[in-house]
Amino acid sequence: MKCTLWMALFAILLTGCKKSAEKTVQAAEAPAVRASILAVAARPFTSSVPVTGTLVSRTRVEVKAETTGRVIAFAKEEGDRVRAGELLLQVKKDDLELAVRQAASGVQVAEAGVARAKVLARHAQLELERAQNLIHSGGITDKDYKLAIVTEQDARSQVSVADAQAAQARAALDVARKKLADTSVHAPVDGEIQKKSVNVGGYVEPSTPVATLVDNNRLELEATLPSSELAQVRSGMTVEFGVNSFPGERFRGTVVEMGPAVDAESRSAKLRVRVPNPGGKLKAGMFADGRALTGVTSSAIVIPASALYRDEKNPGEAAVFVVEGGKAVRRKVTLARERDGQVEIAAGLKDGDRLIAEQSIELADGVRVETREGGNVSQ
Repeated sequence: MKCTLWMALFAILLTGCKKSAEKTVQAAEAPAVRASILAVAARPFTSSVPVTGTLVSRTRVEVKAETTGRVIAFAKEEGDRVRAGELLLQVKKDDLELAVRQAASGVQVAEAGVARAKVLARHAQLELERAQNLIHSGGITDKDYKLAIVTEQDARSQVSVADAQAAQARAALDVARKKLADTSVHAPVDGEIQKKSVNVGGYVEPSTPVATLVDNNRLELEATLPSSELAQVRSGMTVEFGVNSFPGERFRGTVVEMGPAVDAESRSAKLRVRVPNPGGKLKAGMFADGRALTGVTSSAIVIPASALYRDEKNPGEAAVFVVEGGKAVRRKVTLARERDGQVEIAAGLKDGDRLIAEQSIELADGVRVETREGGNVSQ
């Protein structure tokens, strides 16, 4: 009986040892997590805040018609460059050309009248001088002398009337010429046609907008940034941005003015950025998305944001996994600034740490890690 009991106990112990050994073997043989590794090293890091806005021209002119009539020609198209004084459009001018010819004829008639009046006035003056000589010798009656005086005065008045009529005719000619000139609308400044407001066949009146000119060599970015970031930005800082028309290409400008107030609804502040455009690629009206570069740290620990396990309750805290002794080790880190998918780490990492660069649901403290460094797998 005792022998049977001892044999049963021995069998139970043997079974337990066998299962424990199997678990140890299974743990030892559990597959390692494969991961890409980055060697942590301090490097310069530029901090920034997001800005968005629209490019505008510092030279923007709305060209308006100065006469009434139908547009018969538009010499330029939207996007065309023009020089100051260059013809933009032509309004029908047939009737006005006739009016100029008639006014010019009126000037000729009036000036001929002036010439005749002056001839008569000169003749009357000579007659008066002769009468003055004769009156002293009794060669002319008082009545004839007085008639000579009245005739001379009347002749001089006729010259004044003729001069006034000629001046009136010349003024009418100037008006007619001005109206004719107004049928041709010219560019007041150098620039580019951003918008045509009328087309051939359209009817215009004085002050009717016909085109908008902008100078794309004098661009500014009218931008906004979150009010929470306002204290970090000041005049003179560089703004780096991109536009949809040139994906992947970056442009730069300089902050020249900060808005005086924060918009209560959007919680954003305004700023103006002076933008050089030597290549002429940028155009007024383009939407820009970029960042104001607020500072450069000469030596910072910077890692990909994809390596972070963030703490939703505490945005400034997060964790990463590093490799120590071939195993994953979870480590808390303190975040500083973030830009373009890169995060500056204020505390928790140091030069030489081997960072697991990508998140994985298989990672946990103590898990074996097979690392891929430089395209090779090592353990």
